[in-house]
Amino acid sequence: MALVMGEFDEDKVKVPFGTKHLDAAMCFPASATDVHTAVILTHGAGGDMNFKHLVSLAHALASNGFLCFRFTCKGLNLAYKVKAYRAVWDFLKSLQKFTIKHIFVGGRSMGCRAAAALARQLSDDSQDAVQGVICLSFPLHPPAQMHAHLQRSEDLRGLPEHLPVLCVSGTEDNMCDRVLFEGTVEEMKAEVEVFWLKGGSHGLAVKGSMAGEPWNRVNIAFPGAVSRVRVHFSSTTGASVKVLLMENEMVLMLLRSELLQTEVRVLYELLYILNNSSRGNKTFKGLKQVEQCINRLKNMKLDVALQDLTELCPNRFQRELSIKAGECDVPSQPMLEWLCLKVLGAGQLMSCTLNRCSRAFILSKQHMNLEEFVILNMVITSMLSRLWVIFRGILVRLSTLYQQLLELLREVANAQPMPFLKDFSLPADMAQFLGPSDAFLLTKKPAHGRKQQQRRKESSVKVKNQGEKRKVKEDLGVSIERGICLDTDMKPFLKVFRDFTEGKSFPQKTHQADKRQKFKRRVREAPSFADMATHLEEMITWCQSQKLEKEKRLLTFLLLKCQRLKCQEAAGYNVQRRLRTFRQQACWASSPQGSVPRACWSSARFQSRRSRFKCSTLRTGVKKKRVKRERKWTESSVSGLSGDDQIDRSACEATSQTASCDGLDDIDDIFASVGL
Repeated sequence: MALVMGEFDEDKVKVPFGTKHLDAAMCFPASATDVHTAVILTHGAGGDMNFKHLVSLAHALASNGFLCFRFTCKGLNLAYKVKAYRAVWDFLKSLQKFTIKHIFVGGRSMGCRAAAALARQLSDDSQDAVQGVICLSFPLHPPAQMHAHLQRSEDLRGLPEHLPVLCVSGTEDNMCDRVLFEGTVEEMKAEVEVFWLKGGSHGLAVKGSMAGEPWNRVNIAFPGAVSRVRVHFSSTTGASVKVLLMENEMVLMLLRSELLQTEVRVLYELLYILNNSSRGNKTFKGLKQVEQCINRLKNMKLDVALQDLTELCPNRFQRELSIKAGECDVPSQPMLEWLCLKVLGAGQLMSCTLNRCSRAFILSKQHMNLEEFVILNMVITSMLSRLWVIFRGILVRLSTLYQQLLELLREVANAQPMPFLKDFSLPADMAQFLGPSDAFLLTKKPAHGRKQQQRRKESSVKVKNQGEKRKVKEDLGVSIERGICLDTDMKPFLKVFRDFTEGKSFPQKTHQADKRQKFKRRVREAPSFADMATHLEEMITWCQSQKLEKEKRLLTFLLLKCQRLKCQEAAGYNVQRRLRTFRQQACWASSPQGSVPRACWSSARFQSRRSRFKCSTLRTGVKKKRVKRERKWTESSVSGLSGDDQIDRSACEATSQTASCDGLDDIDDIFASVGL
């Protein structure tokens, strides 16, 4: 498959490697019929042959008359990658389409280590076996592990003299320290040419024009000069040093505050939770960017530099003695300029952190409508809000500290000039250095005016004079418009409240009364138990929606009995008398007040065991003597009953009379249950 791309063509090929094949791409000039020089390239750990730098280099080489062969090898073992490189080498030598005479090997990161190892192995075969080695971002050591540079550079230092080497690395590459790599180059036998990309990372990416600036580096080169100089010390200089130490102490207090450390720990815990559940979420990515800024602030070691400033400046007793003596030791010009670079870098980092906190806050706010994550997003937004306030306070203090450093720097530079910065001039103001958007944060005035401040002071003085123990409320800042407006109409509530104060009934109670009256009317007009069952089911559903538990239980009990009587009605039995009694019971169950009908005995809340026993004996046809004896015994003990028990007793006596009248219905039920 050929892909025509202007001045060159590109073919996708498969390179045999043991029992499998390696994916490869071959770029060659479109018009050339014979190519004699080839370049083999491969990627680093975790990448593939489509890495943008490899692709652009391959296209550039093919456009200039070279054949560029790049391949993919996913193995992370260096020996395995060297074997794959050798297989590609043999495949390229066996091509019949081109007559290859000269081959250059190279790669990026781990790929250039494999290229150097292959070139060292093939250097004994013949002098023209490998014409040169190309190293893009040579990984001299893992990040922050400088001791591994000897082992990783062994193949590079072992290359023969006749083999030229081209190296391209970034000055900000955390895997290739410039000093160590230049020392390795001096030990190499081969002729080496190194190109340093200013501000480039391990991926050879330059993050804007500020990457190469001295203030943007994590580790700013420490000035190799004296830290203190003796200058003429006056009361004006003493006042400047005093204010400088005060501002320096404020910045240190903010950086080392327990509040900031707590919020950072909360951030780490949230990242741990989101890393397992929402790794692809935009909020998680926003929090990761905030974490990067915090980690960079730690790596800058700004607190250590400011602590050194505290130790270099004279304390209060030394200042008093120095004013009398007229001389004092203060930080030197190189030291003050180095500290100014540190403060400028920290100010720019605080500005970036504020922007990232705001962006992550907006992303988390957009997910607040997801109910399953509402608590998590509330924690995230509150944590980001607190971090924003803390970092903004640090930025304001850094701006003031920078002004004090410049004032002391002018006096020291006039007395003992020792310039340290040559390619960079310090700005006159932090606001000018950061830009208009961040300058607004530095110059922003409080929302309240002078009149409100004066009123608050007067109120606080008045409280103190009156001897009150309550605390005066502090101004916590300007309220933030959240963008969520609850448009609530209070008129219905006020109408209900007005009706309540005037003695009117609530609409809900009125609606319940209307519903019950409607149900009673339907029940009285029900011609059969089938219609009665329909009305009961509807009423039970309504009681459940209105949370009327007592009515629901009574109606459910009646519905069960209604279903049984409906079957008897369908079988042809005469149930009209039972229907009349059932109507009374259903009407009472819809609004249970007064005496309890017989059908609802089991649902009555207060029933004494003696009255229940009496009712059961009356229904089973006990002899009149026994009934009289039981009634006499009950009347004798009624004086010991409570008021509720007397009500139950009277209700049971009323229902017992109904039971004696409707005894025929109970007999009919018994016969109907056995099918007669």
